[in-house]
Amino acid sequence: MNDEALQNQIESGFIPDHEDGQAYKHVFNALKQAPEFQVSLPFADRILTHLNKKEEQRDYWWLAAGIFLVIIALIVTLALTSARWSAGIFTFLSGYRGLILFGIAFILALQWIDRKVLKKQTGL
Repeated sequence: MNDEALQNQIESGFIPDHEDGQAYKHVFNALKQAPEFQVSLPFADRILTHLNKKEEQRDYWWLAAGIFLVIIALIVTLALTSARWSAGIFTFLSGYRGLILFGIAFILALQWIDRKVLKKQTGL
């Protein structure tokens, strides 16, 4: 007899005499009863906060690993192409140094605002 047929028999009121039937009956009786304890809301909040912190730490490790691999790839690329590489194609950017620095600072400021202000307001 498969589990589904056994479960259907017990739900209909017929309880088989073998061990599986008795085990199913015991499980269903236990599931019908309310639990004897209640978890307080602050406890549940602490658990969720702890899980979110672990997830956030894992994200930082992946970020650090990605940055490390990009730096390694840059070093390997520069080592392999050092004889043929020149920054001559990027000389037009030398006149836009202030604009590039402003762009970097602006992006960092937006990230800071997102992390400090917006996520506090939404509760994330």
